[in-house]
Amino acid sequence: MSERVRLYAGTQHGLIVWHSNNSDWEELGRDFADGIIDSIAGCRLHPQRVFVGITHNGLYRTEDGGRHWGKVLDGDIRAVTIDPTSDDVVYAGVEPVGLHRSEDRGENWIELSSLRELPQEVKKNWRFPQPPHQGHVRNIFIHPDNSKIIYLCIEHGGVVRSFDRGKSWEDVSQGIDYLDIHVILNLPSRFDCYFLATARGFFTSDNPAEGWVRAENGLTRDYFHDFLFLPGHAGENPTMLLATADKSPGFWRREGRGARAALFKSKDCAQSWDLGAGAPPLRPRCSVCRTRRCGAGPRIGFGRCGQDSLEPRPRRKLAGSVDPAPG
Repeated sequence: MSERVRLYAGTQHGLIVWHSNNSDWEELGRDFADGIIDSIAGCRLHPQRVFVGITHNGLYRTEDGGRHWGKVLDGDIRAVTIDPTSDDVVYAGVEPVGLHRSEDRGENWIELSSLRELPQEVKKNWRFPQPPHQGHVRNIFIHPDNSKIIYLCIEHGGVVRSFDRGKSWEDVSQGIDYLDIHVILNLPSRFDCYFLATARGFFTSDNPAEGWVRAENGLTRDYFHDFLFLPGHAGENPTMLLATADKSPGFWRREGRGARAALFKSKDCAQSWDLGAGAPPLRPRCSVCRTRRCGAGPRIGFGRCGQDSLEPRPRRKLAGSVDPAPG
């Protein structure tokens, strides 16, 4: 049975869906023309099921590869993640800072309200620079080897984690001086090594509760967004790719020189970085894709890209799935 790749592109003006047609791409449709697509997540074992978060307009789901969509959660959705151990379990992060979970593919939801019970000393940092000045959950990380472990990246606001699926939380932001947090990942198959991309630094920690240290040797940019680990051989450090830019989005437009986007590579777990050899100059602000493999089963890729121009269209988001073509 042949496979067909389907690509979902989230933009500031809605969603576009393509699928591969031999060596070319064919557009299947466009939806949410007035919506800002802020997050996309696909299911590992059910690639026809995809969730799309729309700023100020809720979370939507398709069960047929993007042909039809239905709203499953109201709210200002800023992040959505599927539990890596179960396609039925979905997490959605919102603005103002909050987290919701569904155990039945998005049919019913509960708010994990204990997140809002963190001390005021922590919550006072949950403030975004632009009106209405409320922070939001930017990234939800669920440990692939223990789904009870959850980390949240709060933009702006820091990093918090739970060891009990969100029943209780602790702040683990020590060592980060500017709390504009974008993405957190663990070193594959490890519980004691984490990496963190922020708007003012790239960090690592063997124990986030004890603090973070910078891991920027060789980097010539100071704005960090997405990163990934390439598949590697057992016993070897996986290659890391890191999407970077200079300064911040407001600076790109104000100074008139763009983002100066660049893709860096590390082969020693972020101890040192080099510009990606042979990579063409990057026009997008940041461009990187994560691909999950599970034996011979479906593969799902996630990524994002953005404009390096002066126009106020800050980014697009991508998600892809590989599903079997009708046999």
